[in-house]
Amino acid sequence: MPVHPCADPTCDALLPYGVSRCDVHRRTLERRRGDRYARGYTHEWSKRALLFRQRFPLCGMRPGGRVPVMSQCYDEGRLTAAEQVDHVVPHKGDMDLFWDEDNWQALCASCGGRKSAAGL
Repeated sequence: MPVHPCADPTCDALLPYGVSRCDVHRRTLERRRGDRYARGYTHEWSKRALLFRQRFPLCGMRPGGRVPVMSQCYDEGRLTAAEQVDHVVPHKGDMDLFWDEDNWQALCASCGGRKSAAGL
């Protein structure tokens, strides 16, 4: 299986595909950002995200039929099941933006990962 370096530029650890940071740098990043619960991804988020995906089951779907951001599936006309709810505009701790469903879109894991990797 191919390996790649840790996403931290000061680290030379080699990691398997799908793992972006070594344990040390992942924990450092989490301390700085807060864990997922501290960032708002609570049980309430899980319930609301599930309901959203039930209403918008395909990658690239958004409320009001708006055009998605970075959904390759949508761009290519592929019907791919959504696996996650993405914030179109990163909320960066703004809880009003976090809970604004007009700022949500349904994405498959591949499109969501691509959007996150791009820092969007």
